[in-house]
Amino acid sequence: MTKKEIALRSLQNKTDEEKLEILANKYNLNWSIPDGDCKIWFAKVFTYCTADELEDEINFFLFLVSILACILNLCFREEDTVFLGCTCPRGSKQAILYYSLKRRD
Repeated sequence: MTKKEIALRSLQNKTDEEKLEILANKYNLNWSIPDGDCKIWFAKVFTYCTADELEDEINFFLFLVSILACILNLCFREEDTVFLGCTCPRGSKQAILYYSLKRRD
């Protein structure tokens, strides 16, 4: 079973409040979005060894973000994301994903 399937199964037949609690506790996704039209920017750091590992982690994270955005009636567009990468002194690599959310009209 994939990580996406496990996540979907854990959210199945749950209320929106229960889903939010699961996403906050199990996946550390807990946003505070103020009312209004403004776009709110967030950042997520990924530490990885291989490009495949980074791709898997980013895909899973964006999958979770999309679920949470639907629950909270937010607009999330992957094409608005920005990446910044670096190699750390000990050889591990990091990528920072900047992404934005906005309330749907």
